[in-house]
Amino acid sequence: MGSKKIPQTLNGHFSLVLIITIMMVTHSHGFELEIRNELSGRYRRLVYKCWSRDNDLGWRQDWPDQQKDWSFAMSLFHTFFHCNFHTGYGRVDKQLVVSWEMKEQCGDRDKCTWVVKKDGLYLRQWKTKFFSNKYGNERWNEYVQHDVLQKAWS
Repeated sequence: MGSKKIPQTLNGHFSLVLIITIMMVTHSHGFELEIRNELSGRYRRLVYKCWSRDNDLGWRQDWPDQQKDWSFAMSLFHTFFHCNFHTGYGRVDKQLVVSWEMKEQCGDRDKCTWVVKKDGLYLRQWKTKFFSNKYGNERWNEYVQHDVLQKAWS
């Protein structure tokens, strides 16, 4: 029996080019994750901690109308953020999956916004509305938000 050799393509440079291309594709798209406190009523303080496999984002305390956002590179694969939210209304442990599917759910922007309200954790979805004047020669667009309840307090 003879030994089989793996053929070298372009003196082994092909594999290096392939690895560099994959790295560029998987880390070239920026994305932003935002958490907003929109609590109303008596218990308005929000305490939360978020982490991913690579990053521990630490504990935070936000009051109404405060937000925190993180920027990171989107990959072809999923990025999982685990968050524990604590309010006077209850708590939620939620896995925020950031992926291409979630980006489509979040809307037309490069930001995925999670909103904390009195009755639970919401995902803010954005839709672009296009407007024009009556003559059609001027056009502009506006982002319109719509909040969808993802998980109620427990």
